[in-house]
Amino acid sequence: MIFRRRIYLDYASLTPIDPRVSHEMGKFSASKYANPSSWYREGVAAKKASDRSRKIVAEFVHAHPDEIIFTSGGTESNTLAIRGAFHAFTKTRKAGDEKPHLVISSIEHSSIMELAKVLERQGCEVTRVGVDKEGRIDLDELKQSLRPSTFLVSVMSVNNEIGTIQPIREIAKVIRNHRKQRQQMSSPQAAMLDLSYPLFHTDAAQAALYEELYVEKLGVDLMTLDGSKVYGPRGIGALYVRRGTPIEPIIHGGGQEMGMRSGTENLPGIAGFAKALEIAKVENGKGKMENTEALRRMMIVGLQGMRQDIKVNGPLDDTMRSPHILNISIPGIDNEFFIMQLDAGGVACSTKSSCLRDEKESYVLQAIGANSQESVRFSFGRWTTGRDIKRALKVISRLPNLRNST
Repeated sequence: MIFRRRIYLDYASLTPIDPRVSHEMGKFSASKYANPSSWYREGVAAKKASDRSRKIVAEFVHAHPDEIIFTSGGTESNTLAIRGAFHAFTKTRKAGDEKPHLVISSIEHSSIMELAKVLERQGCEVTRVGVDKEGRIDLDELKQSLRPSTFLVSVMSVNNEIGTIQPIREIAKVIRNHRKQRQQMSSPQAAMLDLSYPLFHTDAAQAALYEELYVEKLGVDLMTLDGSKVYGPRGIGALYVRRGTPIEPIIHGGGQEMGMRSGTENLPGIAGFAKALEIAKVENGKGKMENTEALRRMMIVGLQGMRQDIKVNGPLDDTMRSPHILNISIPGIDNEFFIMQLDAGGVACSTKSSCLRDEKESYVLQAIGANSQESVRFSFGRWTTGRDIKRALKVISRLPNLRNST
């Protein structure tokens, strides 16, 4: 059955640009288009607009404006955080020192998982800390994994496939305790240790609309944001870098972004990103969370009404997962064919993260013991309605795989 209006249930992959954001971007594409690094009147005006946008983004995460570095998106922010920290750390190393050591969870975003493999080939040691069946990191394993040579721990705030919320504050506490233990070491080598290590980075791209991002309370040194996940433009993001954090640039040139990210500033993108966060700050309150959660519950009840053996992947506890992501396993289905059937019926959803397009298996679902070839991800957003859910369920109920209840 094909409906006239398609139903978009893949907000975790990409949020549509809010019309108010598009309007804001238009100002800096048509008339206020000057280079912010220029000294003439139009350039000075563009610089002021960039500074205002930086202030808005900083306020969103309760940071200082000079702690916000604009990037091309989440992948670059993650890369700058990890590779930048790696380069800064290796500059302090001497012959005979232990190899730099990176700690990540086993279900990080692919931009981090793949970068970790590259760094391993460049002499870095990597520990991938396991998760439980709901996708929560094992804090004891994390604690045991830390070494004197650990330069960074990177754990995402909300998983993009199953919606698991990681205990960021508890992780930060483990890291702080490790730093204190290093400080208390009495060996001659201890005096040479930089007590800012290990640094703590979190990819908060999926958390920005649903979790409070207060960097000091969370205890993070580095935080990734992505415009395409907050109803902002694609090709823009930001990295929060706490003052004093040792990090090296990975893109060199004219010294823009306080020397951390050279290249002509993407002013329309920056202004649009700031506008998206400005809107989110006003509109994303408790009521919006409850509405999104209600849509998620409606979807679960409807699906399990068709097939009682449908399983929800990830946490069942509302406090441990983000309301906008629902990942399910339907025994016996071919999920790729299932998605194609839904697409033909006017419903857009996904089998896994779009960043794993060429991968047959989802390492996130494998890590929690789920069958990734029988799994489907629905994700909800600003313009999802109860009517959309009902119509999607109607399409699903007509598929051969779901026709007979068990």
